[in-house]
Amino acid sequence: MKESLSHLKTPEAWLSELWNRIPSYIRLTFASSVILGLATHLYVFTNKFTNHDDLDQMFFASYGTPSGRWLLPFALRLDGEFSMPWLIGILSILCLAGVACFTVSILRIRRPFGCVAASAIVTAFPTVASTFAYMFTAYAYFLALLLAAFGAYAAVRWGWPGSALGTVAITLSLGIYQSYFPVAAVLMVGALLLETLDGNRSFKELLLRGLRFVATLIAPMAAYLVVVRFTTMDIGLTDYHGISDMGQISLKDLPTLVYKGYEKCLSFFLKNDLGWHFSFLKYGFAAIVLCCVVLGVLLLRKRRLDPARIALAVVLVAVYPLAASLIYVMVPSGYVHGVMIYGFAYLLLLPIALADYAEDHLKTGPGAPLQAAAAWIILLTVSVAAYSYAVTDNSAYLKADLGMRQCVAYSNRLVERAESCEGYRPGMDLVLLGSIVEDPWLSPTPELDGVSVTGILDLRGLRTSWTYDRFLRYYLGYTGNIYTSFHRDSDVYAAMDEVKAMPCYPQEGSVRVIGNAVVVKLNG
Repeated sequence: MKESLSHLKTPEAWLSELWNRIPSYIRLTFASSVILGLATHLYVFTNKFTNHDDLDQMFFASYGTPSGRWLLPFALRLDGEFSMPWLIGILSILCLAGVACFTVSILRIRRPFGCVAASAIVTAFPTVASTFAYMFTAYAYFLALLLAAFGAYAAVRWGWPGSALGTVAITLSLGIYQSYFPVAAVLMVGALLLETLDGNRSFKELLLRGLRFVATLIAPMAAYLVVVRFTTMDIGLTDYHGISDMGQISLKDLPTLVYKGYEKCLSFFLKNDLGWHFSFLKYGFAAIVLCCVVLGVLLLRKRRLDPARIALAVVLVAVYPLAASLIYVMVPSGYVHGVMIYGFAYLLLLPIALADYAEDHLKTGPGAPLQAAAAWIILLTVSVAAYSYAVTDNSAYLKADLGMRQCVAYSNRLVERAESCEGYRPGMDLVLLGSIVEDPWLSPTPELDGVSVTGILDLRGLRTSWTYDRFLRYYLGYTGNIYTSFHRDSDVYAAMDEVKAMPCYPQEGSVRVIGNAVVVKLNG
């Protein structure tokens, strides 16, 4: 016992030893991720924006199990019960920094420029901003992302024991949020591709390693589905966004789903269908593809791989985009939105890895000038893309900020009219008829209509949301019962003849006290 205690280190000594064991490129990646993450998202961390789901969950955390996220209710409690942007934001950035570290380690990105560029993509990709729109759950979701990346890291680094640990980590990730499964898949494919280019393993060894990676992905999905069945036995599984169909893929539909995954990748980068890129970047992305082809050919010639391993490398390159877009295969009948496509970010990380890898093997010889030119094109294009993501993120935050301010001002006028109505008594029920109708005049800043980030709501989105009653309670302080058009009691008032005769708000007579409620007819 005394001998054991003699080796016990102080916290300072232990941390110092741990710090010295961490490679410098990991330290750089972590530090740059924290700095760039804060620089990109400080706007949302130092303000309180909200949306429909955040209003519903602002003061308690009980969401997830009916959507197959059986671990989410527990993960939500790790940052308290309230939706607090600064605390949740800092914890989320630390998770993203960890994801970046696992990513550069698996994809062998070692050089400073590549590490910083990878950190920028990991932290600024607009799916991150979209997740912060649902602030109450952001840290839990990024913890799921970290678990997915760690699961891939364990499987790649530590053999079969690592695959067992990776299975556990990826299962837990799926139990929090299912959409990060493609991150684990794409990292394993990227790792196997680089190992194939190494030429150190035989084709058989590579094939067996690939099969182990596949098993590490299949096992957690199977375990997750078993737990889902058990945890939703009494409450049922919601069909929200096709969650209830996850894992139920018809073989005849598989080619269509695979094609859809590839098509969405092309649409995202070359057609800019979500508007997240500067318009000229499509030429940069096309140039990146060309550079990767050139580097790939030069590396295959340099490494002198046999035909079997060349064929495997080509197959892995073809599979990589599918792994990144695997969410389209996972939910065959669902709607895939911006929070669910984080895997797309990894389509920009493999070119960085390839440029880094090529610099080790092509820095001398006839291919050196082409390698250097390709590295410049890849890193500069990726850096500009990361900056375009930061612009998209902050445009979305501006939209959310103005939307909040406009909705508060609009709601102030609305509540004032209700409370100044003849016959009004404090605490009366407030009935808002037609609250879900999207009037054109609910969009005072059309300049921001082109900013499309899932979860970011403007005035129209907030006023017509199913939780607008909570907005009036939390931000306007209205203490009586509030019935919007989503509440069945509002239908009783809508059917009254005297209500049908009322003009629409804000006209004179659009607000009346009827019985024990003050009724506002927003739309006919």
